[in-house]
Amino acid sequence: MRTLVLIGSRRKNGATAAKAQQLARTLDPDGQQTTIHFVDDLKVASCCGCNYCRKTPGCSQKDDAEMVIQEIQDSEAVIIASPVYFGTLSGQMKTLCDRLYPLYRGGGQSLISGKALYLVYTQHSGCDTYSEVRKANEDYLFRFLGFNLIQTVVVGKDGEKTY
Repeated sequence: MRTLVLIGSRRKNGATAAKAQQLARTLDPDGQQTTIHFVDDLKVASCCGCNYCRKTPGCSQKDDAEMVIQEIQDSEAVIIASPVYFGTLSGQMKTLCDRLYPLYRGGGQSLISGKALYLVYTQHSGCDTYSEVRKANEDYLFRFLGFNLIQTVVVGKDGEKTY
């Protein structure tokens, strides 16, 4: 399965990367169709709120976010993995997610409607901590963009939970 993995941690050998890569191997066992990006290695500017993407397909800013948007469209499944900082996605992952807005075309139309999404969170608290923040991200960010959330995996100090 063509799988795109976006990892929002700087730790290439950390828990977030390990869990995301483990999940990717279940979707694409030989790894031949998996692309992995550590978001911190990408050049992604913050959304400037210019609304260019509301009038024209794409973004006014020309950086690696364009590549990620195309890779999301070309994939069959997307894994978004992030450590939890202050209860939510890491800053670098949130910046990238903000730049995915061109995928939403307005009026409930999305360029990735139904695209399979897997979320991975790692945190130094219990797995149920921050569940309301995750739910808000799922509803108001990922489902809004058109993703079909298949699974959420949370790795916490009390083990691992899959929702």
